[in-house]
Amino acid sequence: MQYGQVFGAWQIYITYSPDMSNRISTSRHSYLATEIGHRIVSGVYASGTLLPPEAQVLAEFGVSRPVLREAIKLLESKGMLEARQRRGTVITERNRWNLLDRDVLGWIAESGADPEMLFRLTEVRMIVEPGACLLAAQNTDKDALRGMEDAWQRMVAHVEHPQLYVEADRDFHLALLMASGNEYLAAVGTAISAALKVSVQRTNPTIESNQASLAVHERILAALRRGDGVRAANASRRQLETAVQWLRDEGPKQAPRRAVDGGAKRTRR
Repeated sequence: MQYGQVFGAWQIYITYSPDMSNRISTSRHSYLATEIGHRIVSGVYASGTLLPPEAQVLAEFGVSRPVLREAIKLLESKGMLEARQRRGTVITERNRWNLLDRDVLGWIAESGADPEMLFRLTEVRMIVEPGACLLAAQNTDKDALRGMEDAWQRMVAHVEHPQLYVEADRDFHLALLMASGNEYLAAVGTAISAALKVSVQRTNPTIESNQASLAVHERILAALRRGDGVRAANASRRQLETAVQWLRDEGPKQAPRRAVDGGAKRTRR
């Protein structure tokens, strides 16, 4: 019986270990792609230059060649790298990057390397979110506002807890795009999710700013509950205009910098 239990455990290990290995490999190449991606967007690896030699990357990050190859493929799919015969892997120009890829957008936002990035993102939101309010007010699905209601309750509960508040605030805006009933607007939300979180962090740096933000979100949601899309859209537009003004006045003072040292040793993963 004891042998049977051990044997059974061994069988389970054999059955599932390949999948576990795949998950570990995926985690490693995603980690490596993220590290390289951050260095590209921050300019440590400049556009038009070559990715460092394979041996250097392998030694620095402690990964295998297959992991590096998969990371390069991932970054190629995002338009950030290009393999060229007899030359090597080249960092592409910014205009070739997939700027609506959620990883790329998130890396740019997190790096703080592009001070105009959050400003431009907010301009896009000023075009998109008031329109989403109009559509959400017309949505006949009785559960359309459920995601916004849930996010709103979390915002109320966590107004004095910055990290949790930021996540709830971000989710409120993503839920608004979902509530529009337009799958393309929902896809925009998926693309900008990471950058949106950074934007909320930057424009709501204090408990007091969270409280002011809470009042505006309440007006948007209250108008949508009544089916008043115009009032909701106006409240949304005013909120984003305030965010744009903050980014103009205070944003440059608050811009974060992600410490990236192209020659530093990293903890191996």
